[in-house]
Amino acid sequence: MTDNFVIPDMTWTEIDEAMKKERPVALLPVGATEAHGPHLPVSTDTVIAVEMAKRGAAKLKEHGVPSLVLPPVTFTVAEYGADFAGTISISPETSVALLRDVCAATTRRFRAVALINIHLEPKHVECLRKVVDESNKAGVSICFPDITKKRWVDTLGEAFKAGDHGGAFETSLMMAAAPDMVRERERISLPPMDGLMGALKKGAKTFAEAGGEDAYFGDPTAASAEDGESHYEALVEILRLSVMEHLGSKA
Repeated sequence: MTDNFVIPDMTWTEIDEAMKKERPVALLPVGATEAHGPHLPVSTDTVIAVEMAKRGAAKLKEHGVPSLVLPPVTFTVAEYGADFAGTISISPETSVALLRDVCAATTRRFRAVALINIHLEPKHVECLRKVVDESNKAGVSICFPDITKKRWVDTLGEAFKAGDHGGAFETSLMMAAAPDMVRERERISLPPMDGLMGALKKGAKTFAEAGGEDAYFGDPTAASAEDGESHYEALVEILRLSVMEHLGSKA
């Protein structure tokens, strides 16, 4: 199989060659177009999901599981940040239909499809779970490494557990994957904020209601590329285990 894992970077002939040799798993990065503070781009969730998928493909190959990274889906439910410029939120119905159709089309050629996601708005996560449920009922082989599950949350650190959004967790991931996209001057000037989780438990429905007037939660100044590398290792292991467990259940 070709050493290139990323379908958007491949020609159709290279993809065809890879598909003939072995039936790979498709890794589908699911991102969002959403405000992430004044220091990170609105593509942050997509950038992280793509990087996680690329690293995951390499790790799966080491364990004998071929995979290819699909083009990312960049629009989903993002109502929490809808009042901020650049955020684009679509309806849950549209999100579910889009992802369900992409997964169904993908598994005609691929062994299975795995949803790679870092955008944790509750309605969005509900959409992904609904896609899995509807796809399974239709006989589509689909895997969702849901990092909101307690099994995985405990491996991702305190900033993540507190409800990081553009704070130390996500900013570290961006510094490791795409440092040129991090606005460093803004990052080092931002005051720390409480995590989003406490406000959500109290009923906040938007970033503004949660006290995030600049659309970030956590401490961006505590971020580092080194921590980002560590977080990717944890995320990739979650991905690897989830995919291999899913394939085992299908054997």
